[in-house]
Amino acid sequence: MAAVSTLCATALLTVSHAATSLSAMIQEAFPDLAPTLDERFSTFPSTRYQGSKRKLLSFLHAACREYHFDDVLDLYSGTSSVSLMFRSMGKSVTANDYLLYNWTTAKVLLTSTNIWLNSLDLPLIIERALAPNAQASTLVRDNFSGIYFLDRENEEIDWFCANLKSFSPSESDLLTYLMGQAMLMKRPYNLFHRANLEMRTKDVPRSFGNAKTWETSFQRHMMGLASKLKSCRFEGPHGKATCLNAGNLSEFDVNPDFVYLDPPYLNRRNVPVDYSTFYHFLDGLVRYDLFASGNEKYPHKPINLMPSRWKTAEGGLAEIQAVLERWPTATVAISYRGDGKPTVEDLKDAFRSSGYDVTEHTAVEYKYALSKQFDATEELIIGIPERIK
Repeated sequence: MAAVSTLCATALLTVSHAATSLSAMIQEAFPDLAPTLDERFSTFPSTRYQGSKRKLLSFLHAACREYHFDDVLDLYSGTSSVSLMFRSMGKSVTANDYLLYNWTTAKVLLTSTNIWLNSLDLPLIIERALAPNAQASTLVRDNFSGIYFLDRENEEIDWFCANLKSFSPSESDLLTYLMGQAMLMKRPYNLFHRANLEMRTKDVPRSFGNAKTWETSFQRHMMGLASKLKSCRFEGPHGKATCLNAGNLSEFDVNPDFVYLDPPYLNRRNVPVDYSTFYHFLDGLVRYDLFASGNEKYPHKPINLMPSRWKTAEGGLAEIQAVLERWPTATVAISYRGDGKPTVEDLKDAFRSSGYDVTEHTAVEYKYALSKQFDATEELIIGIPERIK
């Protein structure tokens, strides 16, 4: 039976690669029939995750395609939208993020194929994943009542985590990805940085938020998300995902010729963007025991706060410098907010002092989610080591 399963998996992979090659041949022979980049990227999964570069993929693609490279490291992969873009370009991609949920997202987006997704009975799988489970533990229900979700929703999260054990690793990753996105949709501001469930439950006139989205079930959200995921065109070779802290670059066993960085930053008020504070709760879907480790010091009881050099401008610059030293022959591209700290000029100076030629690209008319600042540009700074030219 195992041999038959292996044979079937090999056949599916061969067919998938053949379909991808055929698609590429058709697009080359009949360019007028090929979708535009904007059309192609519009099928990529949408997300409520702050800082996603999905809307900037055409801009990033246009800038990056001018350089010759084969192996990409996306060091702070986040939503993995950019990793998926590099995969669609035919690159060998390694996506890394220090958060467990983001690591899982990368595994899904860098290994999924349309043939595999279409082979799944997703309505049945999602229903099974959320089914009541009398054997489930009650960590979420017991520890997070009144903080993020209603009690019945906390119980569903407990059931979901228990039920994941009955699925294959790839199915479990897919379900975790869908559940995490559904949880984001049901959260005010799509974040887990505050204990603010009352924003949903208060019977008051609302000028913010979408009550209908908040009250839609996990199952219905997951079904909608799964349908959109199936419409994405998964092209290019399978990539790999790692879950390492960029503060420890010696742990990375990769040798990329292109490193893409979409790091955090300090805003105009010198407040750091801390993604582990925003999204810690999603990591419990990957490691259920984390739900027992909520930090009682804070009302929102964060379960997985991670260290980062990007708590200060000096620390962020030090991490950029460490990247340049770790992969001295790689082209390095940094996506960055124009008004962030360290400043764009600080980053360009770091490149130049390490012997890099620097090019800067600006995305115009781009507004950050939840931001009232319309003059904050998105910059892409690309450095090429002079020593390899």
